[in-house]
Order: sequence, then structure tokens, then C-alpha cells
Amino acid sequence: MTPDQANAYIGLPWVDGARGPDCFDCWGLLSWVQLHHFDVVLPELPALPDTRRDLYRAHMDTGAWRLIERPVHGSGVLLRGGDRPHVGVYLDLDGGGVLHAQEGAGVIFTERSKLKKVGYPRASWYSFL
Repeated sequence: MTPDQANAYIGLPWVDGARGPDCFDCWGLLSWVQLHHFDVVLPELPALPDTRRDLYRAHMDTGAWRLIERPVHGSGVLLRGGDRPHVGVYLDLDGGGVLHAQEGAGVIFTERSKLKKVGYPRASWYSFL
């Protein structure tokens, strides 16, 4: 993904359950970017939290998703800073940061160094096979 491609998403609105191309929620943006820029197909996210945990465990157990020590261009990002986990995609652009769809803000790019300041003190990086 190039800077121009990433910039095309900036400012698109956040809409709960939206899967693109004109609006997204965080999972919708992650899935869209993975498919259209990194040739990775992610499953649809189940509505129920317990089912989401089961999906996550199954993909981790099979090795389809792997936790990685450091982010690389295109890796998935799980951000935590409260009760609700949030996801995005790491892009090695402008020093590195996360492209994500945030409720109330729409699609934004947050520099890695500023994730804690915006409420995400914990980030986990993922590779998708």
C-alpha cells in the first residue's frame, strides 16, 4: 500500500457494521485493506463476543493468524485501551502507524508513537496467512 492509496481512505466515515468501500467500521476497514492491498481474505466478524473469541482462537490455533514481535507493512493490529478491542492495519509509512476506522472520527492514520496518547496503550501485531 502506497501513501496515496492510504490517503484515499483518510476521512471516510465510520459506520457500525460497514464493510466499504465508502464507509467502514474497524473490522470492515481491516478486512477491506487486507483483501484489496495485501491479498488476504479475513472472515466476517461474528456479532456475539463469545463467537468472536472462538473465531480468534481457532485462527490462532491453526496458525492462520500469528502474533508477531514487531509490526511489518500490512500486519494486523489489535489495539486495547478499554473494554472494547479495536483493530487496524499497520503501515510502514511516515515513520509507521495504524490505519483504522474510529467511531466519531472516521478513518484515520495514527502514528505508532501516538497510540498511547489516543487511548491505546497496548498493541498486538498479527500476520495473516
